[in-house]
Amino acid sequence: MLKLATIGTSPICDSFLGGARLSGKFEHTAVYSRNYETGKAFAQKHGCKNVFTSLGQMASWDGIDCVYIASPNVFHAQQSKLFLENGKHVLCEKPIATSAKEYEELKLLADEKSLIYMEAIIPPHTSFHKPIKDALGKIGKISMVKIDFCQRSSKLDAYLAGENPNIFNMSLHAGALMDLGVYCVYAAIDLLGVPKSVSANASYLSNGADSGGVAVFEYDDFNAVLTYAKNGQSRIGSEIVGEECTLKIKSIGQYSGATIIDRSGNEIQISGSCSKEELMSGEAKTFANFILNPEQTCEEYASASKMCLDVHRCMDKIKHSANIVYPALNLWN
Repeated sequence: MLKLATIGTSPICDSFLGGARLSGKFEHTAVYSRNYETGKAFAQKHGCKNVFTSLGQMASWDGIDCVYIASPNVFHAQQSKLFLENGKHVLCEKPIATSAKEYEELKLLADEKSLIYMEAIIPPHTSFHKPIKDALGKIGKISMVKIDFCQRSSKLDAYLAGENPNIFNMSLHAGALMDLGVYCVYAAIDLLGVPKSVSANASYLSNGADSGGVAVFEYDDFNAVLTYAKNGQSRIGSEIVGEECTLKIKSIGQYSGATIIDRSGNEIQISGSCSKEELMSGEAKTFANFILNPEQTCEEYASASKMCLDVHRCMDKIKHSANIVYPALNLWN
């Protein structure tokens, strides 16, 4: 059993711990929170005995092997670096870093220390992944791709009421691209490969946060249009349109609810649905296998790392094209 520490007390951390328990690979041994009482309540909820309010103390503690980071985006690289320097494997929530350069620097550090450094992203690690990849071989030559993740944020009303929720706070390197657009980019790279070119535009809230955006990925014979937003709810889903069939994916953030529709309109289900804990158990299992079986999983880890780098290079191109800028903070050093 791997001794696991967690950073964060949000619902996503609850779901991940549920997935970690389902994987059967982890013992939850430490919780970090800036507030001791908050951390204690979270630890008791999950049967964990150790609460830290100092990241340095937790990172150097020999009671953990690895850490799951679910703090605000702006802290991901800094906290990953701290735990890698202390010899701990890192699974960090998306986005793993603010730029591809940050990711490359930390991946090099992890490699030097023979540690696993992995982005927590659901779709590539679910049981739905293989059926969807297999379905791509049945649709014929691709003519058009539409990848969508528009989901009205539960924090939007608070923002509209004058509050400043984390998810709309650009000083925390948040916004729609980092929260939802990253799933669209992952799907494009995973299912279609690296594009020839990337162009993008974005819409903004009054505080400067990107509320949504559109990116166009150019491939040899087709274009992929990526749409994402946090201030409205899409009901259509995503489609990869081929000459023979259309692959429709209800949730690009989970790869759930996928069907193939032939030219006559006949529909065949490819993937169903499951709980958030079941979905997150896939990335937990993968992370554990990379740590516990490095020789057997080295090619799979290299592939996952390359995809992560390709994704964040494309994310950088979207930011540049759409003029998405985050405040410069002196957190790296």
